[in-house]
Amino acid sequence: MGEIEVIQTTSSEWNETPPLLFVHGANHAAWCWKEYFLPFFQAHGFQSYAMSFRGHGQSDGYEKLHTYTMDDYVEDAYRVLQTFEQKPIIIGHSMGGAVVQKIMHQHPDRMDSAVLLASIPPGGMLKDLIRLLFKHPKKFFQLQLYNQGKTTNFPVDLFLYDEKPAEKYDLNQKLQPESIKASSDCLKRVVPKNTIAQVPLLVLGTDEDAMISKKTTHSIGRFYRTEPIIFSEMGHDMMLGSRWQEVAEHILAFTIKRRTEWKNEA
Repeated sequence: MGEIEVIQTTSSEWNETPPLLFVHGANHAAWCWKEYFLPFFQAHGFQSYAMSFRGHGQSDGYEKLHTYTMDDYVEDAYRVLQTFEQKPIIIGHSMGGAVVQKIMHQHPDRMDSAVLLASIPPGGMLKDLIRLLFKHPKKFFQLQLYNQGKTTNFPVDLFLYDEKPAEKYDLNQKLQPESIKASSDCLKRVVPKNTIAQVPLLVLGTDEDAMISKKTTHSIGRFYRTEPIIFSEMGHDMMLGSRWQEVAEHILAFTIKRRTEWKNEA
């Protein structure tokens, strides 16, 4: 097994809150947290870590990308998780949200709590993919061609909402193909039907997400018996859009609540 990229930011003013582990989604890597979220949480006293799955970002294994499954990514995340002395709060975006759900189901004792951003639902995203096909057929097929390496132009409008052309171009330059096997796994059930959230959970979504619908985010909330927070006029890449700070502040409020609970548990 090769090296896994982990970007770390530390703060001289530790706020006694559990550390944060950020887990990216398909076509992304640790860089997607580096621009806004890592500096934001560093400024608020957090020890924060952003990882890249094998074959992504600066992690080893890109040449074997299409052989990797979602379970391989779960293994990568758990491998990073085992390096923590203190149980972290794990934040997962999109496919990373599915990885977090699997870890939450398999190893709840290794994490403090979890946050799901525009996440794949527990039953898989087949319905959302069909919705994407009928609502944005050209972008759907462009995404397939991109992941197969047949075009270098990613349909970035699937991830962004009202960002400027320069921001869309910048994102296109950073994105990469996703494993065809892992992409297929996104359509399958993530956790068993009777799964319950064994750690505190925050669910976030948007009403303009081309990938994961508001309806799907509400279904995640019902499954885990928690009320999701839905942001208006925001795209799939909640951590990279122009209103990223609104998302970060909701996560911050959740972590502050966890700090209070953590102190009471200690």
